[in-house]
This record gives sequence, C-alpha cells and structure tokens, in this order.
Amino acid sequence: MSEIPAANNDNRGHARFLKDSVDDLIRNNVLKCIDEQVEVLKTEISRDVNRRLEIMSEQLINEVKSFYLNNTEQRNLFTEENLMSNRKPVEKGSKLPEKEFLARNSLLTDLLEVKHIKTIYNLFVVFMIIMFLKTVVGDLVADGRISFGLSPIQIGFGRFHLSLIVWVGMQTSISLLYYFFKFWAFGHHELRMKELQRKLWDYSFILGFVSFLIAFFTTTIRAVLYFDLALASSFAVLFEMCRFGMKAHAFIRSNAPKVLERKLKSNEDNKQAAPILPSFRTFQYFLFCPTLVYRESYPRTKEIRWKVAFFHFLDVFGVILFLSIIFERILLPNFNQIGVSEIELSTLVLAIFNSMMPATIVLILVFYFLLHAWLNGMAELLRFGDRMFYQDWWNSTSFSMFYRKWNVVVHDWLYTYIYKDLYDNVFCRNRAAATAAVFVVSAIFHEIILIFSFRFFYPVLFISFAGMGTIFMSIGQRYPRVFGNILVWVLLFIGNGLNYSLYSMEIYARKNCEFDDNFLNFFNPFL
Repeated sequence: MSEIPAANNDNRGHARFLKDSVDDLIRNNVLKCIDEQVEVLKTEISRDVNRRLEIMSEQLINEVKSFYLNNTEQRNLFTEENLMSNRKPVEKGSKLPEKEFLARNSLLTDLLEVKHIKTIYNLFVVFMIIMFLKTVVGDLVADGRISFGLSPIQIGFGRFHLSLIVWVGMQTSISLLYYFFKFWAFGHHELRMKELQRKLWDYSFILGFVSFLIAFFTTTIRAVLYFDLALASSFAVLFEMCRFGMKAHAFIRSNAPKVLERKLKSNEDNKQAAPILPSFRTFQYFLFCPTLVYRESYPRTKEIRWKVAFFHFLDVFGVILFLSIIFERILLPNFNQIGVSEIELSTLVLAIFNSMMPATIVLILVFYFLLHAWLNGMAELLRFGDRMFYQDWWNSTSFSMFYRKWNVVVHDWLYTYIYKDLYDNVFCRNRAAATAAVFVVSAIFHEIILIFSFRFFYPVLFISFAGMGTIFMSIGQRYPRVFGNILVWVLLFIGNGLNYSLYSMEIYARKNCEFDDNFLNFFNPFL
C-alpha cells in the first residue's frame, strides 16, 4: 500500500514536466511569432518611413527650385514703372535704365530639371514619333512608298545653297562697317580743332551709314528675288538681314557717343590720344552672339559643354522635322484646293477652325526651336552667359505682358534703341508715343519679311499685330481684370488660326490661279 502514493507522485511529476515542456514550447512559438511579426512590422514601418521621406525630400527640392525660379522670374520681370528688372535701377526722374546682362539660364533649362515638366517635353517627343510612324505607315498603305513627311522641307528650303551665298555677302558687308566706323572715328579725332569741318565730317558719316543700311536692305531683298529663293530659305535670309541691320545700328549707336564725347577743354587736350575703339574681334563676337544689345563684354561661361550644345541642335533638327510633318499631314491639306475648285463657305469656316489647334502648336514649336534650342546652342558654343532669351510668356494675363515676355532678345533692342531713345530725347518722356513708335517699327520689320518671302503684300499680321494687338494691350492696361491667362490663350488660338488660314488661302489662290505678275497684282489680294 505504501508504493501507490509513490507511483502517484511519479505520475504527477511526469505530468507537471510534460505540462511545463508544452508551456515552454508554446511560449517559444508565441515569442517566435511575435518576433517575426515585429520584424515584419519594423520592415514595413521602415519602408513606409523611407518612402515618405523620399516624397518629402522631393517636394522640398521642388519647392526650393520653384522658389529659386520664382525669384529669378521676379528679378527678370519688368514692371510698368521700371520696364525691366534686369536693368540697372535709376533714381526717380532720371533717364530710363540700361539693359543689364547677368549670368543665368533660360527659364526652360531650369524648368526641365523638374521631372514633372520634363514629362511634358517627353510627350512632345512621343507625339513626334507617333506622327512620324503614322506618316510612314500611311505612305506604305496608300502609295507603297515612304516620304517621311519631308516634302515641306524639300520645297521650303529650295536653293538653300544660294541663300548661304547671300548670307556670306551680308556677313562680309557688315564686317566692312567696322572699318568704315573706325575711319570716321579717327577722322573726327584729326578734325577736333576744326569745328566746321568736323561737323561736315560727322554729318557725312550719318548720311553714309543711313545709305549703307538702305543699300544693305535693298541688295539683300533684290538677291532673294533674283535667285527666287523658296519660302523657308527666303525667311531665313530676310531674318538674317534684319538681325544684321539691328546689330549694325546697335554697334554704331553704342560707340559713336564715345567718340563724340571727347571734347576739347584746354590747350593740353590738343595732344590727347586717338579714341580707343573696340577691336575687330569684339565686333565679330557681337555679330554672332545671341543678343542684339551691344556691350564690349558679356558674362561668359567657363567652358563649352559640347554635349549640351549637341542636344540643343538635335532639338532644332527634331522640331524642323516635326513641323514638316504637321504642315504636310494636317495644315496644308486644309487649303491646297483653293483656286482649283469652288469651296463652300461652311467648308472654309470648318477648315479655319481645324487650323487653330495645329497652328498654335506650330507657334509653340517655333518658339522652342528658335528662342530656346537654337539660341541656347549658339550661346553654348560662344560661352555666352546671359541666356534669358524669353520669359514665362505662357503665364501672361495680358497682351502687354505677352509682348514683353515672348521674345526678350528683340524686345531689349526695341527698348534700348527705339523706346528709350525716343522717350528720353524725342517725345519728352511721353510713354504712349514711344510705345506706339515701337509697335510701328516692329510691325514694319515683320511685314518686310512677310512681303518678300510670300512675294505679295497682304498685311494680315500687320493688322492683327499693330492693330488688334494694340487695342487688346490698351484694354488690358486700362482694365486689368478683363483679361486673364485663359482669355489670352483663347485669343492666341483664334489669331494664329486666322493668320495661318488667310495667308495659306492667299498663297494657294496665287499658285493655282492664272494671273498677270504685275505691280498691281502684287498689292491686290486674290481672296
């Protein structure tokens, strides 16, 4: 009987041991599961924190870039009071400020560093690729051959080699202007003691310079007509003609006062040294650098980034191909039957509205290829530091803002040599008269290019630019709340569509209709 309690104790001990083992096993499994869950939770939390930190850091970087760009725009934006903030400030009541050159990037160069803006650029590239593939496939299916949409380039740049010869002649003649100016400057110095002869010499120089510009413009236009250059080749030569003419005026206007200001004050001045003139190398650099405002020196970059220049010029050729496809496949078919068969008014109205969207896309592409890609490529090759060739014109809320921001290169020339000179010296600081003169001069230059490129007088752009543009600008200045960015874009779409449509109809009407090529028909529209 005494062995039974001992057996019971052993069983209870085994049961307790088994229970403890099971508890330890369960506890270990639970702890292991908890540890695994903790590790998973730590991993998820770490991943989530890293992701959120990346988002926050990216947002912070974009905000810093946006802050920098906004401040750059504020520095570059010219207001009604001082016209441009990239000009040296002056005291109230004094003359208007001068253009100030600074080392800075183009606005799109900085914006394209932001991946969201870069995506818009990528979309345009994709559109070009898709349109190119559509053109290739369409040609294969319809005609069994491929044209690549290059016919507008082939036709538009016809006789381009002759336009290069004309350009070499323009470059040579403008280069000779330097020696003409140098000859006058030293002659003025030699005649400093003979007042009457010096005045005759100075007036002769003014007359000679004006005659030179008239001969330069006339000879270039006659060369375009004589060689019968194609449309795009004519545009290129005439744009270069205006650019050379504006540079010539800027060089003379900036350096002539330096010679004239050397007045005699005492007998000791009789032995004063000859005037110090800019070197021929400085003059040649000015002829090629992407600005129309003369300075003896500009901000320069440390080196040429050949890769950057290559991609800018690659953009130029890509945009030209894109434009060629748009014209061949979308724009030209709307009006190429003008003069061949009778077109109903409803069909014509629909064609005009169908042209508004692609015509505005053409405007954006021309802006990008000319004012961004081409000028930045040239600036990179010449190490030209100030690359503010345009401002954020796409954000304009009035046409006065649009005109100031669209083409800063030309606007700076108009401001410096037309507006400022007339405002300070001719119109007794009458802002309205000086502004009207700027519009007239700009419209005349545009009209000269269009007249001799199209070979007829059809002042559609003159009316829309100097007429309607001036009216809308005056309304925007008087009633600033009337206009907004959406309304500006709507009017740009309508204006671009109408301008393109009217010029295209006139071109095809003259091409497809028989008419006498005489002086009267040059001014008589066919529509």
